Amino acid sequence: MSIGSISFWQQDQSYWNQSQSFGQQDQNYWNQQVAQSQASTADDALITAMGSVVTNKTTGLASIANQEALTRVNNQIAADEKALLAASGSSSSGSSSPSGPAPATATGKVPLTTSTLLSTLRIPPNGTITVSDGTNTTEYSSTGTDTVADLIGAINANVAGNAYVTASLNSHGNLVITGKDQTESVTVGGTFASDVGFGPGHQTFQPTAGSPSASTSSSSSSSSTASSSSATSSSTGSSSKTSSSTSKSASKSTTAVSSLASENASTAASFLSASGASGSLVDMLV
Repeated sequence: MSIGSISFWQQDQSYWNQSQSFGQQDQNYWNQQVAQSQASTADDALITAMGSVVTNKTTGLASIANQEALTRVNNQIAADEKALLAASGSSSSGSSSPSGPAPATATGKVPLTTSTLLSTLRIPPNGTITVSDGTNTTEYSSTGTDTVADLIGAINANVAGNAYVTASLNSHGNLVITGKDQTESVTVGGTFASDVGFGPGHQTFQPTAGSPSASTSSSSSSSSTASSSSATSSSTGSSSKTSSSTSKSASKSTTAVSSLASENASTAASFLSASGASGSLVDMLV
């Protein structure tokens, strides 16, 4: 074999060695690309999971804030209605305006909050509380992890066959159940009714009947003597001023209730916002 032939063979061997080296580099490059792709996929999955957690947290906070806002609105309406009734009932002894019938109102004797777990009130899973309007009955069974807010929501649910009533917590945290019909009674029963404030002897509530207009006997007493007539006249004048003042107070209370009712907001958040409150749902709790 000639020296030239050996040289060509060495060159050919070097060429193939270089080709194998380039092939190994190419394989390493693609291995790196696959590893980067897998890492990117894992990062995307982690980001998606974190985004879902943040979304769930935000939704939960908004739900809690909305329930608290609803409670505040209901309490404000109840306070204004109470002020209106108090103003109407404080008319002078000389004369009183006729009052219409009022629906039955059941007020519990146990302070609660919307976040109170029913289990902490010694209500076990499947423990029942019922509310009746005399015709229909709402029966609520505890799940073991539910709260007072769940109970109120079930009573307020517009479901066929449920009692025609509304439920909320007053400013003292007592559960208040009010009939929507001015002629039907409200009865709170069930094995565990006493745990939410409705024990024996405090479970059935009747509507309030209307009272007719009553007049004083000032006209009859005025015919007895001139001095008696003068005193009666003076008393009547004083009563007129008192009635006028009471009428203005009642008018203000009526305006407040009408203002709240006229908002016609779909949620407590928009209700409060329309009334002048601003900010996010959570801000409204401050």
